[in-house]
Amino acid sequence: MRTFLRELNFFRIMMSYNPPANKPTDAKDHYSVPADRATPSCIDSYFIEQIRRGGPMPFDRWMSLCLYHPQSGYYLNGNQHVGKDGDFFTSVSVGACFGMLLAQRVLNYLEQTEKTAQPLHLIELGANNGQLAKDILDHLLTSAPEVYSQIHYHICEPLEIPRNAQSKTLAAHAHKLTHHDSLAAIKSPFDHAIILSNELIDAFPVKLITHTEQQWAELYVDHTPELGFHFSPHPIQSPEALAFLAQLPPLPNGYTTEFRPGLDAFTANCARLIKQGMVLTIDYGYTHTAYYHPERSTGTLRTYHGHKAGENPLDLPTQQDITAHVDFTQLATSFQKHQLIPTYFNSQSRFLTHHSKAWLAHIEQHPETLPHKLIRQFQTLTHPTMMGQQFMVLECTKNAPPNPELTSTLELNRPDAFPKPANS
Repeated sequence: MRTFLRELNFFRIMMSYNPPANKPTDAKDHYSVPADRATPSCIDSYFIEQIRRGGPMPFDRWMSLCLYHPQSGYYLNGNQHVGKDGDFFTSVSVGACFGMLLAQRVLNYLEQTEKTAQPLHLIELGANNGQLAKDILDHLLTSAPEVYSQIHYHICEPLEIPRNAQSKTLAAHAHKLTHHDSLAAIKSPFDHAIILSNELIDAFPVKLITHTEQQWAELYVDHTPELGFHFSPHPIQSPEALAFLAQLPPLPNGYTTEFRPGLDAFTANCARLIKQGMVLTIDYGYTHTAYYHPERSTGTLRTYHGHKAGENPLDLPTQQDITAHVDFTQLATSFQKHQLIPTYFNSQSRFLTHHSKAWLAHIEQHPETLPHKLIRQFQTLTHPTMMGQQFMVLECTKNAPPNPELTSTLELNRPDAFPKPANS
């Protein structure tokens, strides 16, 4: 969801050049919030009381509350998070080019499957203010009205404030839009569907685990008046985490990394809703070997506030973004377990360049129509020092035949690709 500082500075220069999460909440927890917005001192007091009552808090719960608490979670507190006035840039905030090319991916998919005349359901997760949906639908309406007439757009969003923002953004396409509380709230599967997410999985809460004294421990969040919020190691209780740790190579003492629990429930829900179609996931991350390389000794957890990257997720609770890279081997393994077979995995640069061929060919043939603004956005999205190599694209298609090359690239052929919890 964020670009690193060097790329952010380059992004600003380029943009000024003239020739660019069914996210878990816990509605049972409440605290007093002033009418305008929760103050940091009030928020600190809430977390201190939670720890006093329940003891040290697993980090995935801390992250979930910081990001998604229904009263003052980071994504729900009404502050501006995306763009130059927020904490980070996204591909969507670069401009309409990103949604235009995703719409072209939809058109290419329908052409490949020879289903251009059949209804298609687009289901977006983590839609923020609805801008990506608008960009996709705007392009389909103008470039392929016959396909647009067959499209219905779904957004999974349980909370009223984001829903209202999405409805406002998509007012011109209101007849195409249906809101759902979550994927699980959609009871009947669709004959033909694409589930889309952009920078969603990186915001799914993670457990922090550290290797100390020749064994693994889970880091919990504790608080004392002397130390404030701080980490304390505890024995690992999660069978899912223990099974995951059994896959890791020998790693040195002090090595700290992340484990993202609960992905299997998410991928199972995706598979349940698709009779034919695919899941398209865009995010930043690594495959297994690169993610858990011995030199990546502090993991990938980062925070973002005011376009500054940090590494202390205990600072500014609910006032800064918290994110961890995606383990694409773990994600693809879970999708494949539910018959969503990986059919594409590559950089955002290669993905968008491939699906821009017709657009770029048209520009080459008609240079008088050169859209300078869109071209600058395209450069930002695909340049290797900007967003092109930071993000990866994973497509998983229902009941597709296995692709041996992708199986190898995603490391799905490892003997422990499908670990089972110790008590299963």
